[in-house]
Amino acid sequence: MQNRLLFLITVIIGLFASEGDIKGQSIDFKWEKDSINGKLVDKIAMSVPFTIENKTYRFQFDLGANMTLIYDKCFEKTEFIKNKKVDEAMEAAGYKIFTVDHQNFSVGKLKVENYKLNGLLNFEQEEACGVVGTDLFQNKYLIIDFPNQKITVSEQLKTTKKIDFVNIKITNNKPILPVEIDGKVYHFQYDTGASIFPMVSYKKNFQNLIDSSKIIENFNIRNFNNPLVVKAIETNKNVIIGKSAFSTKEFWFTDEDYFSFEQQGLDGVMGNVFFLDKTIVIDFKNKKFGIII
Repeated sequence: MQNRLLFLITVIIGLFASEGDIKGQSIDFKWEKDSINGKLVDKIAMSVPFTIENKTYRFQFDLGANMTLIYDKCFEKTEFIKNKKVDEAMEAAGYKIFTVDHQNFSVGKLKVENYKLNGLLNFEQEEACGVVGTDLFQNKYLIIDFPNQKITVSEQLKTTKKIDFVNIKITNNKPILPVEIDGKVYHFQYDTGASIFPMVSYKKNFQNLIDSSKIIENFNIRNFNNPLVVKAIETNKNVIIGKSAFSTKEFWFTDEDYFSFEQQGLDGVMGNVFFLDKTIVIDFKNKKFGIII
């Protein structure tokens, strides 16, 4: 018990500046909607504007991606794509990776210069031309204001508001949160790209809970165009992050460990559902996750 409490210890910080504003480079995001199995999902993904060579494209804001990726089919008429170099040794989601060196681009008002861009070769997706991943935010503060649909990237964190922080891990550029369920601490990766699910795991990891519960939903989804079935059981659990408790009526899982959670030392992925009325802070510098209270 003592070790668990030490691991979950939180810090309430009140840092003072001019009237509560968090200064930094801002990115406005939009919610994308789509239908899955005939059911309309209003907040299926977060999209952000990505501008390169004076043209703006729609990208998915995806903290489940450890690097920013472009899809080359969207950029066939651009000049910069002519300089792509295919890395035969690297793959992602079954596609070859290519790179384009020394690129300048912006995501909203966040300007990035002389950057080595990565991309998926021969990949096309109607919904977006790429993903903005966690590589752009390392050693920075990332603030996501869900009610106002605004992302802020900052070198410093100064605000009059109190933040409930919990210590986290950063693994492969991605934030891993300690989550308490039924008195046990699990490790869930926070993934803005898994927007429609409160939490997703695999059957073996929560065998007793899943076997004793009723399946209420099946979703046939696509992960980088690869088909995947995700199921939901009916439950009534409190999910605790730091001092904040969230109630969930459903728990999602896959039959097999398709995302290799066990190999990564993860229990699953957590989406945006718990935070839709909140502002969260991911401190990539000091490895903390916070909720403004």
